[in-house]
Amino acid sequence: MATVLRFLHHLPKTPVKEGEMRHLQSFKYVKMIAESGSIRGAAESLTISPSALNRHIQALEQDLDIQIFERLTKGVRLSTEGELFYQFALRQMAGFEQLQSQINDIKGLRAGVVRIGVSADLGLSFIHKEIADYQNDFPEVSFALKTVNQDDLETMINRSQLDMALFYQPMLGRNLQVLHASEIKVHVALPNGAPVKDKAGIKLYELMDHAILMPAQDTELRNKIDGACEKTGIQLTTKMECSDPLPHLSATVKSRIAFCLPFDIDAKEYQTRGYKLVPVASRELTTGFVNLVASTHNLMPIAAQKFVEKLILRLENMAD
Repeated sequence: MATVLRFLHHLPKTPVKEGEMRHLQSFKYVKMIAESGSIRGAAESLTISPSALNRHIQALEQDLDIQIFERLTKGVRLSTEGELFYQFALRQMAGFEQLQSQINDIKGLRAGVVRIGVSADLGLSFIHKEIADYQNDFPEVSFALKTVNQDDLETMINRSQLDMALFYQPMLGRNLQVLHASEIKVHVALPNGAPVKDKAGIKLYELMDHAILMPAQDTELRNKIDGACEKTGIQLTTKMECSDPLPHLSATVKSRIAFCLPFDIDAKEYQTRGYKLVPVASRELTTGFVNLVASTHNLMPIAAQKFVEKLILRLENMAD
């Protein structure tokens, strides 16, 4: 342990010297092996031979005088000291990516990759619109958009697989922070001709005997709906479970009702498909929050920082 700590101490906080670039390759290799769980699987992703990758790791372990990976019958896993090195490697790679992004920022390129996670109970129209608007101003920036569940949220952000996530009612660990929270009401999408007793809030019992598109399992919205139905003794007729009901509403000729968490631009999209949005009565489904979350300690690339600033401003304006 003392050896690896000395090694980490003498490495620069941001690896900028040409002589230090070889460390970035080692960091990348360790990251890929840790995430794939095997040297062979990582080698395939890195397009190098497993034997060459294994020799590189063995040489690194010899230099550090530690065992980074424990060799198992099937695959490998990080040792205790290896986990320490792995976390350091992630910070170094993020630091170098931020350095590259800052250099590009100075050059006026604003280049980089922004990695965004979205919880499965949120529609994607809003974030797609924000990405498109941002790329109009900064065409060199690319985006990676991924639907993420609660179980993977903190891990993916902590491992820098995501820069941020737009998530409905997340459970926050100590490594996550909320950058912005927007209040949002649960709505149902009803066919335009469907009668509504009270436009201020529809009751769950009014949805009985109708064909329902339910949110995906294990999302907070689904848990909230299931809990309210169980509490009130209501049973809804589920015709389909899906993350985003809009594509199915566009495809089907059947009359359907869908739960959703709409942003301001969603009302027009539902309207074009022949549906109107009506909030669910707050007594039955309380108001929740869409949270923009990020790591408490990982360095966010400049391109991601700029996008966060724009996204927060957009969310604040939407709330006004």
